[in-house]
Amino acid sequence: MINIPFKNFLRALSLLSYADIATLVSALLGFLAITYIIDGSDSSYLVAMLLLPVSAIIDGMDGALARKFGTKHEYGKYLDSISDSICFGLAPSILVYSLYYDLNKGPALDFLNNDFEFQFRYNIDNIIAISASFMILILSVFRLAKFTRGNQGSNTYFSGLPSPGLAMFIIVISVKFSPINDYDSVVIPILIGFVSLLTVTNISYAKARAQFKFPILFGIIFLLATIFLAYIGNSFWETLWFGAFALYMVYFAILPALISIDYFKD
Repeated sequence: MINIPFKNFLRALSLLSYADIATLVSALLGFLAITYIIDGSDSSYLVAMLLLPVSAIIDGMDGALARKFGTKHEYGKYLDSISDSICFGLAPSILVYSLYYDLNKGPALDFLNNDFEFQFRYNIDNIIAISASFMILILSVFRLAKFTRGNQGSNTYFSGLPSPGLAMFIIVISVKFSPINDYDSVVIPILIGFVSLLTVTNISYAKARAQFKFPILFGIIFLLATIFLAYIGNSFWETLWFGAFALYMVYFAILPALISIDYFKD
């Protein structure tokens, strides 16, 4: 009989750092968000939209925790990338598909009828919805792979819209312009698809560090307050939404423009 010390079974857990724990909690919240999205009710969509910004806040903590407390291994960035793929790639992709793909309109593409006879059918709205969902997933994963392999972690700014930034855009737009509020337009998934392309550009985006840390955190908390009011049915959420949208536009468009002209250069 082979005698293997029990402590060997716990070796992986002994290597976990505070940063790793934050990453795993973020991944757990992303998974929970997916389960709420699959539920398919308006209230469950809003819960998912609450969980993902919280996940983004915790995800932003892991780097600071690693720098402050250190780590016992070198695969932290890979763990973080996998977690981000769940929270800010897979979850937003499923959210967009669930919100904007309408089964009542028929399949996006179909070649057979119920009698298994050839019959080509399509629905352009659903084609766009599933295409936007696909783009979010593929481009986010591609960007995260590029980020993990490169040295963006040590750069002052992100190169391309970070995947959490894309996820926050999807939430800001979808909380107001989606079937949750009886809004049905193909324009929104088209817009989301185009914005997802920014993840693979070289446009500089601010990191939640130094002078940008608290403004970005404030913007996410403001978004959380907006979604929470929508969840409890308080109509004031619609007023707050304009503020949340404006704050995101500052991050999304104004800050990159200022960064491009070295406005924040020391």
